[in-house]
Amino acid sequence: MPEDPYAHVVAAFQALPAPDYVPGPEEPEQTPPSHVYIPYVPEPEYPEYIPPEDEEDEEQDEDDDDEEDEHSSSANSIPPPPTLRVTARISFRPQPPTLSFTKEDAERF
Repeated sequence: MPEDPYAHVVAAFQALPAPDYVPGPEEPEQTPPSHVYIPYVPEPEYPEYIPPEDEEDEEQDEDDDDEEDEHSSSANSIPPPPTLRVTARISFRPQPPTLSFTKEDAERF
């Protein structure tokens, strides 16, 4: 009888390496990146459907300023609550009354 009765159990749980396993580097060797020529574009090219920023409508900007003045908040308004406030509600269920016996009550039962 072997010295350790559970030696065969331990040996059964140790897996053998796969037959095609070859120890080697963790990551396969990669080829160095190839040098690819990227042409320089001196000015950005805008497609026809996207106007450049310089060609914005000035009349539209003036209208936006007027709308901001109309919608300004009054001094009497209540400020919004701070965004960093965290509130929580905790409720406790009432415990049912427990019976308490004195020595006299226990002796009666």
